[in-house]
Amino acid sequence: MKNIFDKLKFEIEQLKHKIKNYVIGKSVLGEDIICFEVGSNEKKSILIHGGIHAREYITCFLVIELIKFISKQNIDGKIYFIPLLNPDGVRICCQGYSFIQQEKQRNIVKNILKNVDKSLYKANANGVDLNVNFDVDWGKGIQNSNAGPDYQNFIGYTPNSESEVVTIIDFTKKIKPLITLSYHSKGQVIYYGYKNQPKNNLLFQDKILSILTNTTHYEPIFTVNSSGGYKDYCLMKLNILGFTIEVGNDKLNHPIGLEYLDSIFYENKNVINNILTIL
Repeated sequence: MKNIFDKLKFEIEQLKHKIKNYVIGKSVLGEDIICFEVGSNEKKSILIHGGIHAREYITCFLVIELIKFISKQNIDGKIYFIPLLNPDGVRICCQGYSFIQQEKQRNIVKNILKNVDKSLYKANANGVDLNVNFDVDWGKGIQNSNAGPDYQNFIGYTPNSESEVVTIIDFTKKIKPLITLSYHSKGQVIYYGYKNQPKNNLLFQDKILSILTNTTHYEPIFTVNSSGGYKDYCLMKLNILGFTIEVGNDKLNHPIGLEYLDSIFYENKNVINNILTIL
């Protein structure tokens, strides 16, 4: 599986020569977190990210394909793409812990991988599940764990403790997008809403959700028994509309193989253009 991470890094490096991009932050191990930017109309802005969960690296390749697709069009909007939010975690998932130079993180990951195959790793290099580390009902999700570093579900020792989480929070605050789309796998569902969310954006939420479901044909599911996620943080702390899109059939095993990328891209390729028609 080592070649998967090499392929991902190669794809990102190739895009950097063609599409406007910049570093928005660093991972725990000091890797660059890259954002690509397409379009110029800031009044119609969308932020899209993939790869917050390591084993869901199919979403990184999906975001890359979306960048290629959208960059060839003259869009009336501005799209920010973060294809790889958790570079350390994806590399761990693909290559294990031997590449880690920092003793603390190396020991954390080595200990975790004694009990689980690296291919199932979701967390970052601190063993924190990034999508339960955000400061919104932190630690109150039904699957949340405070038992210490693990390959999934560990909330961290404090909310917003991880550099990858701080990076996307700070960047979201800076650009103030109208909508955020978080790509995950799997299930072919779209999670939306949050308990007690601001009521001013409910009608807008329904319009965007209708477009997302009609375009992808995924099932919409209102968020319950989950907390600490990026979408939830956007809704509750920033009053920005967010959706979590889970790609790939639920019968598939993690990590979803690249042989499914074409069909997943086909289901999602028109999402951006269709949203822009009503912004």
